[in-house]
Amino acid sequence: MRAHFTAAYDQALSEWPVSYESCLVTTDFGTTHMIKCGNKSNPPLLLIHGMTATSLMWSANIAEWSKDYYVHCIEVPGDFGKSTLVKPLSSRAAAAQWLLELVGELHLGAFHLLGHSMGGFLSLNYTVAHPLRVRSLGLLAPAGSFAPLSRMFYVKMFPAVMFPIQWFIDRAFKWCMSKHNSLELLPESYRALLAASYQSCAPRLGLLPAEFTEGELSQLPVPTLFVVGEDEVIYRHSIKTVQAKASLIPDVTIATIPRAGHFLSIEQKQRINELVIEFLRQHPISTHNV
Repeated sequence: MRAHFTAAYDQALSEWPVSYESCLVTTDFGTTHMIKCGNKSNPPLLLIHGMTATSLMWSANIAEWSKDYYVHCIEVPGDFGKSTLVKPLSSRAAAAQWLLELVGELHLGAFHLLGHSMGGFLSLNYTVAHPLRVRSLGLLAPAGSFAPLSRMFYVKMFPAVMFPIQWFIDRAFKWCMSKHNSLELLPESYRALLAASYQSCAPRLGLLPAEFTEGELSQLPVPTLFVVGEDEVIYRHSIKTVQAKASLIPDVTIATIPRAGHFLSIEQKQRINELVIEFLRQHPISTHNV
């Protein structure tokens, strides 16, 4: 079964649009797999994928973002992907410690951090705990964080995990997208990887996304970009309510993307690519930040 996943992963990675280096980094929580792209002399940008999405979700964005940034696509131990788990990320403290150890092993100074969905929650969680070296924080439809997950999220996603046939997987991912878009936006190799992931891998993350307190958000000292699609479905509250909670962050930029659902970085990739680059350029990493 694992061979089925590995073959699908390698096929999707063979279509990665830019040159890359694949590497493994060891922490107390296991071995973290990363895809690195771009010039090593450029400012580092760390990306954390959404739950079950693997780093291959960034294929729609990596060509643009790696032009001016040294991009590290991080795969979370315990989630689908090529990372291995020896100790679960069973709490917010453990998840922050994993990323702290990883950043230490990478010998990074200041860096940009951006995550989608569960990756957004993990990115925000790390920044709340260890803000000093995070030059900017990007949150693309972060799971939890500002509002509980919709009950329909569990209704739609759990069947794909419990009964991983193509119909349930397609139904789950279609539900997450705007009605204006279709699964045809996903490359065939990536759809095959999603199916292989659900059929061959068991999620062992050990942590569900939660809300952050008003105190944690109001004291966050890092410039933050929060982006949500106008047709987002994962939150139990309205988008306006979620954005009001996010506005507690002192230096926050909030954007709503038309004709986009939860997979906004794929559904409206050009707009997201431009928005992220614009935000990063507003917060350069200078020599005194390193």
